Amino acid sequence: MKHVLLLLLLLTGLRGAAQPRVPAPRELEAFYDQCNAYQVRKYRPERGYELRTLRSNFSDEELAALRLGNLQLVRVDLVYTAFRLDPAFRQRQLNLGRLRNLTARLPGILTNPAISWNLVEQTGCSSSETCQDYFHGFVLYIEKRYTAADTKREADSLARTLDLRLRKFDRLRAARKSSGKPIACNYPPSRYSLKDLNKRLKQRYRTPPGLHGTFGFEARADQAGVVQQVLLHPADPGAAVPPELAAKLQETLAFASGFRVGKQRFPFVVRGEVVLPVRRRSLRFRGYYLADSLMRKHNIRLRSDDCVARFYKPGELRDDELLPNPDASVVSKVMARHPEWRKQVVVADVTGSMAPYTLDLLTWLQLSALQEEKTFVFFNDGNDAPDKTKTIGRTGGLYEVKTADFEQIKSKVLEAMLAGGGGDAPENDAEALLRAQQLEPAATEYIWLADNHTFPRDTELLKLGPGKVRIILCGAYGYVNPRYLALARTRGYTLHTLEGDITSLSTLLEGQTISIMGAQYLVTKDGFKLIKTL
Repeated sequence: MKHVLLLLLLLTGLRGAAQPRVPAPRELEAFYDQCNAYQVRKYRPERGYELRTLRSNFSDEELAALRLGNLQLVRVDLVYTAFRLDPAFRQRQLNLGRLRNLTARLPGILTNPAISWNLVEQTGCSSSETCQDYFHGFVLYIEKRYTAADTKREADSLARTLDLRLRKFDRLRAARKSSGKPIACNYPPSRYSLKDLNKRLKQRYRTPPGLHGTFGFEARADQAGVVQQVLLHPADPGAAVPPELAAKLQETLAFASGFRVGKQRFPFVVRGEVVLPVRRRSLRFRGYYLADSLMRKHNIRLRSDDCVARFYKPGELRDDELLPNPDASVVSKVMARHPEWRKQVVVADVTGSMAPYTLDLLTWLQLSALQEEKTFVFFNDGNDAPDKTKTIGRTGGLYEVKTADFEQIKSKVLEAMLAGGGGDAPENDAEALLRAQQLEPAATEYIWLADNHTFPRDTELLKLGPGKVRIILCGAYGYVNPRYLALARTRGYTLHTLEGDITSLSTLLEGQTISIMGAQYLVTKDGFKLIKTL
């Protein structure tokens, strides 16, 4: 009998151990305090998600009717009103009770790192009667969990849409071959021959004893051909940049004018490399480049020995206008807004939810007239591996290509998409960024196409990641995910949305606030909290 009782007690204990633990009061309060808390006149859900709602006093039947089991929650808003009938009423305690009720019925929801939480107080009503029209309860934001079949449909649709657009592009281009008038396009003439430039550099720069290596350079000159700045990039990522070499290169290089297009002369960039120690053939040029906006304006094509350009009358159709941007145009708009970016390395999430932005990237690439090789790392979060098997830093699903050929880029995108749709919401963005850094350690910048709706699970890896990262946030409809703000502030990255650029986050101090796209964020010791929105 004793053995039977002991067995029953053991089984009872095992059942109890298997049940998810409800947070203790202090844990729940700590969780509540770190939620984004902000005010609005009347709550309006964000666009771009599938939504479910639960009234404050929801029942088990109402919760079961939502069928949340297979859905992918990425955000929960607890919505209430500021109006108090009783001055002694404590909203905090009521909200804590609502959270306790929710987590008791959905164990683990508070500890899921994929879900962001907001406390939204509505201030637009001032009586019990007027507040009846205001929602009170939980709003659950859901992203589609893409299956292999879903992803294949997205990839097929993307390929068909892109193919149709490119056919239209080619037809219109063929029909308007004579549009625009050819105009002069001349590379900036150097004041010295390449042989003399090597002599000038050798006279000005004394290579330190024992120093050997190749250094890429980027010289930026004004419209008069005067070099304003020289940037150096060692071919070996572990090599230090030699002191004074950039300054001596700036003294050495001399051009008779700017980059000539028609009757005008424009600032330009010349890229090349220098081999140390300096000898007769140490200095080599790789090419001359103009701002992307100017390249598009005159449909400029750079060739090995010369370039061609055209002048268009007002209203005359240009090649870059033949193909309309897709609706989700944040990628192309940000790229066009920053002609100064080299756009040398691009890291892109190509999971199912990012399909519109992947199409936008490919559209921009087709229209931008690729002039030099670019490196791309596309990722799909593990090639549809089960979520429980994914390991930080070794999730996989990375597809890379270095080319100036659009068809190769498109092919690699489709290959990555068809291999996996993403699975859970948080992806392996940081793993892909580290891979890009391995491929191009000397890159001056890395452009990262990120999903604003979710946040990568592996950002801890970025402690060893690249420094200059431009994050293009896709799906930021008036709301920037505070986690990306915190990451950018900590790592010195910049954020870019359809509406503008966010570049000064690293200068903010704890306790300061910043307004972004009509919303206010508070800088805290843990990151950012959304405190007010329109």
